[in-house]
Amino acid sequence: MDLKNLTVFNMIDRNIEYLAAKQQVIAGNIANATTPGYLPKEIEKPAFEQEVGIAGMTLARTNAKHLSGVAKDKNAYHVYTPKPTQALTIDGNGVILEQQMNEASKTSSEYRRMISIYNKYKSLLRTATTKINS
Repeated sequence: MDLKNLTVFNMIDRNIEYLAAKQQVIAGNIANATTPGYLPKEIEKPAFEQEVGIAGMTLARTNAKHLSGVAKDKNAYHVYTPKPTQALTIDGNGVILEQQMNEASKTSSEYRRMISIYNKYKSLLRTATTKINS
């Protein structure tokens, strides 16, 4: 059974791919913390389209933190350079290391949470498919 064909696992997989791309952007910002004129980049989370549930009914999001479906395009991560809101260094660099490290920590925590959810659902599937009298 390919777990990526199941909606929950597909959503987790897409979110993990996004988090990996976000870590790459953050790592690039940290690596360029002393590059003159470098402005930090950010990545926009792709929009999720609504999944169709059982019998054609749409799934309801009861909490803003719930995942709402599968990304329309797997590689649709928009990386951009926002206009600086903080003062730049004397050489024009806009990277604030503390802010980037905080973002890296949050992204890492979210990644671990996705792995935990993945393992829990995999365990539930294993339990559900195990014979009772084996």
